[in-house]
Amino acid sequence: MARGYQNYRGRHSAGTRAAIALLVLILIAACAFIFAQQYISYADDGRIYLELPYFGRVYLPTPPPPPPEPEPDAEPEPPPVQLIIDEPETPPEPEPEPEPVDLFGDHRLAELSVLPAGSPALTELLAEKGANGFVYPVRNNKGEIFWASPTGQKKAVKVDEAATEQLRGLCGTEDVWAVARFNVLHDSYYAFANMKDAAICQANGYVWYDNHSWHWLEPEKEVARQYVTGLAAECAQLGFDELLLEELCYPTQGNTYKISYKDNAMEKKDALALVLSDLRTALEPYGTKLSLLLTEEQILEGTSEESGVDLAALLPLVDGVYVQASDPEAVRAALAAPPGAEKWPELVLISPEPGDAENWCIPAG
Repeated sequence: MARGYQNYRGRHSAGTRAAIALLVLILIAACAFIFAQQYISYADDGRIYLELPYFGRVYLPTPPPPPPEPEPDAEPEPPPVQLIIDEPETPPEPEPEPEPVDLFGDHRLAELSVLPAGSPALTELLAEKGANGFVYPVRNNKGEIFWASPTGQKKAVKVDEAATEQLRGLCGTEDVWAVARFNVLHDSYYAFANMKDAAICQANGYVWYDNHSWHWLEPEKEVARQYVTGLAAECAQLGFDELLLEELCYPTQGNTYKISYKDNAMEKKDALALVLSDLRTALEPYGTKLSLLLTEEQILEGTSEESGVDLAALLPLVDGVYVQASDPEAVRAALAAPPGAEKWPELVLISPEPGDAENWCIPAG
C-alpha cells in the first residue's frame, strides 16, 4: 500500500440515518399490507379480521365510529302575528256634574221657649224630640230682644249677660244647628223712640200702630235699616248658624189707611229688597245663612202691593224659604227657580209634630 493513502469509509449524519430507517420501515409495512390483503375478511357485525394459517382468525381493532353529523339548525319560529285594529279613539267620559249642595241637610229643629241649662241638657232635650237643631226666638213682633244687646233699645232688651252667655254656649254645641228666629220690622220700642227717623208714621207725623197697638219700622229709612242690621250682626256673633227672618213686609192689618207714604222715595218692594240686601251684607263675614219665614198665602200670591212682598226681588237674596204648607206641591211649583237664575233659595217645608206644637220637623228641601 502506498504511503500516505488510507481507505475512505464515508460520513453520514444522524438525520440521514433516521430517514433511511423510516423508509425501511415504511417499505416493510407496505409489503406486509400487500401480503395481508389476501387474508383480510369482514365479519357480519362489520369488524375486520385476518384469517391466518396456523393462527386462525385475528380481529383487527375497529376504529371508533365517526361522530354523528350535527343536525341542521332548526329554523327559528316566526314571531307571533299581531293583529292591529285601527279603532277610533274612544272619547274620555265626561266628569260627572257636582251634586247640588244641600245648605240645610236633614235638620229637625225643636223650637225653644226656655233655654236649657247648658250643652249637655240641650243635647238630651233634642234627642228626646228626635231633633238635631233648635230654633230660638231672639226678637219678637213687639221688638223685644232676648240677648244682652249693646245696641238694642234699652227697654227692648229682656235678658241679662248671664242668659246671653248661656245662649252663646248653646249655639256652640257640637253637631247642633242653631237658628235665630228674628222679627225684622215689627217693633214697638225703637219705632216709638225714633218716630221721625225710623218708624212708619201717620199723616200727622205720629207713629202708626196696628190692631195690637204695636208699631212698625219703615225699611226705607236708613236709621231703621242700620238698627235692624246691627242686631242681626250681633246674632251672628253669638254663634247662630242661620237667621230666620219673620215679617219682612209692610203692615196689612189694622187701620192701614192712616199710614202716610207721601214722603217715600221708592216703591215698597224696593225698600224691602234694600233692607234684605243690607242684612245679607252684615251677615256675610260670619257665614251665617239667611232665610225667610213666609206663609203659604204669600208664596202662592207671589206679589202683594200692600205688603210690598215681591218674591222675584227677595228670593235671590236668601238661602232658604221656610213655610208650613197644606199643599206642598203647589208651593214647590210657585217657588220653582226661573230659567237662568244664578241663585235661588232652598225650600224647607215645616210641619209641627203631632202633639207637640213646639217641635219643627224640617226635612231637606
